[in-house]
Amino acid sequence: MEREEKITSVKCKKCGYLQHKSHLRCLNCKNDKFEDITASGICKLLTFTILKAPPAEFRENPSYALGIVEFENSVKALGQITTQENLKIGMELKPTYTKICDNLDGKEIYTYVFEPIS
Repeated sequence: MEREEKITSVKCKKCGYLQHKSHLRCLNCKNDKFEDITASGICKLLTFTILKAPPAEFRENPSYALGIVEFENSVKALGQITTQENLKIGMELKPTYTKICDNLDGKEIYTYVFEPIS
């Protein structure tokens, strides 16, 4: 298994805006100073969709749920959901680090998936 990565975001040191770490400047105030924020706790489902024609790497799963979640500390993430049944906006989910597929070169791909809390 691959080394588990953390779900992170960055917070602007000037205005406090949370955004994806790929941006070099704050999308709100254009500042370039950030602090890393790690997702923590459980998360809530903000929106989701069911993919019926996924990429070739997911050939073993002809359809799956993909959602955007928000953690207790406001970090947001995109990821697969472990079920397609009974999904509701606002429901609580927990992240689990797992293998999701083998890519076309045969390499195992690991990431977070989100599982409903019963």
